Amino acid sequence: MRPRPWLRALLFGAASCLCLCALPGPAAGADDAAATPSPDAVEKAQSMFKKGATLYESKRYALALEQFRASYAAVASPNSHLYIARCLAELGEHTEAYLEFELVAAEAAARAKTEPRYAQTEQTAQLERDELARKLALVTVTVAHPDAASSLAIAGKEVPRERWGKPYPVKPGKTEIVLRTRTTSIPQTLDLSAGQAKTIPLDAAPLEPSGAADGSPPLLDEGPVGPLSEAPSPRAYLRPYAYVAGGVGVAGLGVFTVAGLMANSTYSDLAETCRGPCPISRKDDVDAGKTQKTVANVSLVVGALGLVTGTTLFILSFTGGGAGEPQRAAASPQLLVAPGFIGVRGAF
Repeated sequence: MRPRPWLRALLFGAASCLCLCALPGPAAGADDAAATPSPDAVEKAQSMFKKGATLYESKRYALALEQFRASYAAVASPNSHLYIARCLAELGEHTEAYLEFELVAAEAAARAKTEPRYAQTEQTAQLERDELARKLALVTVTVAHPDAASSLAIAGKEVPRERWGKPYPVKPGKTEIVLRTRTTSIPQTLDLSAGQAKTIPLDAAPLEPSGAADGSPPLLDEGPVGPLSEAPSPRAYLRPYAYVAGGVGVAGLGVFTVAGLMANSTYSDLAETCRGPCPISRKDDVDAGKTQKTVANVSLVVGALGLVTGTTLFILSFTGGGAGEPQRAAASPQLLVAPGFIGVRGAF
């Protein structure tokens, strides 16, 4: 059950009062005067903190952030720092808020050694940081062999060296990691979901070429060596023409067969019906028979020439060599012609 508005306002006011009380006051000892803020600075910080708390309660987070930052600049209090992180979270700046919560926790832990009241601030910052981590992804990048020139960028932001090897918040989705050294740049792209944590190891040491350690010259990597293949015949370009000529020959023989059958059918019909010279009324049939016979004869010639030409070009496409290359008779196909037989012999 959600608290009533008046109760929530009362609780927030009490928390604000506690934070105001936790702001450092003027020191009594003369030895700490240099490190202790002046009463005017404390009063100014408390005033701006009150304004920020009022704006925060009315959900005017951008204006509240300005007041809390001004208060922290006047007096570096972990409590005003905590509200800076809270404002960033409310404004949707989740990655910045996560990093700010971590700074608050570290600052409050250091101050709690001498000022126990800040122990509660440390715990609160850690809890709110962990709650915010559910909306983010965490990337831990470990860098081996870094030098003074090495730099690390995550999601386009430079990562301080003291944060290397620690979880770094990023928005869910694709994230680019770039490790830069003196000589190279090592990129990595990750696709992370909300709540996911991943560790990426990178090495900043340059890769030494093979043989560099013992002083021998490096070996050139020429890539994988594939099986040796025989160079194609320089006349291989004739093969498509052979296929075309062969196709024309087959088509010619097909037309010859059809036209020949039609011509035979026409002349058989005329011979049976006319029984001698045909009358003038059958002249069209006679002309049709002659045309069919002519088409059959021409198709036969075309078909024969096409097959002969295609066969010749196909054989020639496997023969021939480049300048200075000896011919290998065993690998060249040969045309064999014998009574009742025609074929091709060769080694492939």
